[in-house]
This record gives sequence, C-alpha cells and structure tokens, in this order.
Amino acid sequence: MEYLSYRSVVEHGWDVDDDDLFDKAARANLDEDRYGRIEIDREETILRSAEANDLSWGSQCRSGTCNVCAAVVKSGDVEMDMNLALTDEQVEDGVRLTCTAYPDSDRVRIVFNAFPLVANDEPGRGREPAAEE
Repeated sequence: MEYLSYRSVVEHGWDVDDDDLFDKAARANLDEDRYGRIEIDREETILRSAEANDLSWGSQCRSGTCNVCAAVVKSGDVEMDMNLALTDEQVEDGVRLTCTAYPDSDRVRIVFNAFPLVANDEPGRGREPAAEE
C-alpha cells in the first residue's frame, strides 16, 4: 500500500484529486510518517496494518461508528465490513474507514487522516483527531 497524509496534501497546496498526487509526494522528500509504502495483509484492516508498521494514524472508535480514521482511496479496491459514519456519497467518492476497511486488490493508494474532508456536525459522527506530531 502507498499512503500519503492529508495534512501533507494541504501543507503543499496539492489537491486530493490531482492525478499526479503520489508522484508529487514521492518527489517532496516527506517523512515516512507522512508518505511511504508498506506491505499489508488482506486479512488485517488497513489501520491495523499501518499500526503494525509503526505508523500512527488518527482513530477513535475502531468499529466504523465515527469517521476519525477516514481515508480517500485513490487507486485499488478497499472494502469496509462496517460503516455507520460515512454517507453513501462519501463512499461513492472513495472514502473508507480504515478501522473496518480491508484491501481487496494487490496495490492500494490512500490519503489517510482525511477526517477534515468528511467532518460534519451530525450527532454521532466522529470528532477532530489529535494533531499529528
């Protein structure tokens, strides 16, 4: 899996919809906690795979009931087994909850910690995650 922090997207003035987003990230010499590649297990959630690789991504409920762990899937297939936080439109736009999402293809590219893209004021939805350090 290739991953990129949403915060890095914002800080560099990039757009999540840029076709060359991951090429830009590769050239930007970002720290490993902001951009990189890891091997992931199809039997593990994306969040657990990230944590197994010593990455610290935003999360809260770990059960698909908030949206703190939201990520945008830029390529590859990712399936969720639980979603009580995202709208149908957000899912159609490629947003997945990493705590309940499993890779369903050999290669996946995601923009993680994308909570600000899906945040809303509806009761029961996730809260702003702690700032990255």
